[in-house]
Amino acid sequence: MEMSCLRRFAAIAWFLLAGLAGQLSVPVPTAVAQQAGDGVFSGGFEPWAPPAAVRTITLTGNATLAPVELVSMGIPFPPGALNDAGLVRILDGNGAEVAAFVRPTLRWHWLDNSIRAVKVQFFADPAGQYRFDTGAPRSLHLAEQPYDAGTRPGKQNAPVPRLLATLDRSWLVDSLVAGPQRPWDGQHWYDRYVDRQWQWAQNTAYSGVHGFLFDRASVIGLQYVRNGRPDYFAEFYNSATFYLSKIKTTGNGGGWPDCTGGWVFDGVNACDPKYSYAMPHLLLIALAGDDTRISPATLAHMVHNQMQGGWAGVIGAYQGGSQAWTERKIGLALEHVVSAWEITGDPAWRQHIVNIVGWLHAHQQTPPGDPFTGAWTHSWQTHEGMTYNAATDVRGGSPWMSANIVGGLWRAWRVTQDPRIPAMLRDFGRYMEQHGFAPDALAGNWRSSCNSGGTIGWYFSSGIAPQSAVIAIQNSNGSGADSHNPELLMVMAAARRFETDPGWRAQFDQRIARLSMYLNLSCAAASHTARAFNWQHRNPEAVWLLEQ
Repeated sequence: MEMSCLRRFAAIAWFLLAGLAGQLSVPVPTAVAQQAGDGVFSGGFEPWAPPAAVRTITLTGNATLAPVELVSMGIPFPPGALNDAGLVRILDGNGAEVAAFVRPTLRWHWLDNSIRAVKVQFFADPAGQYRFDTGAPRSLHLAEQPYDAGTRPGKQNAPVPRLLATLDRSWLVDSLVAGPQRPWDGQHWYDRYVDRQWQWAQNTAYSGVHGFLFDRASVIGLQYVRNGRPDYFAEFYNSATFYLSKIKTTGNGGGWPDCTGGWVFDGVNACDPKYSYAMPHLLLIALAGDDTRISPATLAHMVHNQMQGGWAGVIGAYQGGSQAWTERKIGLALEHVVSAWEITGDPAWRQHIVNIVGWLHAHQQTPPGDPFTGAWTHSWQTHEGMTYNAATDVRGGSPWMSANIVGGLWRAWRVTQDPRIPAMLRDFGRYMEQHGFAPDALAGNWRSSCNSGGTIGWYFSSGIAPQSAVIAIQNSNGSGADSHNPELLMVMAAARRFETDPGWRAQFDQRIARLSMYLNLSCAAASHTARAFNWQHRNPEAVWLLEQ
């Protein structure tokens, strides 16, 4: 047991970015000294095999079941733990091997090329007990089965498994398939908030509310990794298969005006790029073993369409002035290509990541026509689609939309360790502390009633314009904007991770504590909009960043 714990610590230490915070129970984080480096790309780590006790496969009925049902599932593995899929066996409650089909689906291709996830299929007694093992070669083999032989129609007729196969949350978190995450704890302030929201978010309608704008399937999949709960897995799978069924697969290619690879449903045009994501496909492969919903060609179209920008134009370097630009567009594009590259390892897609990081770095550090503030400074008027007038424009940035950039940069950092990223995250945190939040004397004008005493970010902020201009925008658009506080928690947590100045870190700690006040049960009960659950939990790794 002691050696297993040491191996676990070693694996986490080399892979994850160095820890930074203590227990956040109040919630007030305790700062600790930042550690340097993590060797993510050095390959110098000790492979880790988690203990067998967490290798349980939990079966939960999701239909009227036959005596024997096909189980199809994904099993993720941490880096270095599995190099031969022939070692994956399925064992029943008596320890006897069960005939199984096993195939690698994802690899840690940016590390040691070990297996990141496998697709597993076997026939099971729904009432039986099963687990997986990697201690000996598989001797009983099964031919690959049609995935839909084990599904039934779910919401919107999208397929769902007849028999849910889920894994222990400790295995899912420690596999690092979703990056660093804090396992679910029902008494923790963040998990109490999420669990209360789940009461209304679980059954959000798929149509009429644009509930997929901020990527519902991925957000629920990330929570399933943290909690291992069958109800989360079932809704993740249904949301993911429905979402992917609406990706446009016919046409001449991505980009205006064809936009193959875009999403089409409920009035959404394929050329609106903010609805297109690869992460649902990545998580469906890793967590459910389902790689059947979109083809490699369609995934390529999705990436191309995102880089072409749909109706909003090709993504590229920011030129300043009246150029139409939003943090959400480029932030979501970065996250999209990171997920696609994780799936395929296509070097052209990695170059997209490098390019976007470069554009963001230049925009923030040397903004064309504007002084450096730490924001990605641009025009409020073109941000909102208004007629540009240099004399009346407000130059600044959206705190809550910038959270999309922070999330994309964090995920790009995990797989590239691009040295430009830490400075960007740190500098934006400093900008936020100086210019991103409404002063306490004014905050009560726009703060939600459930957030008494908490902080609220500006709807659109500026380190250049007079505060009166920012207040005018807040009066028009910013009431209740503290519903974005969970996103801003990731912004400040990521900045804190890379901040070395004790004074700034102390300020970040105080702001994080104020932001966390929003995550209470009263605020959780308020749905705001059907999309709120999605946008608030795109980056649950913020909690990990605060608790090591």
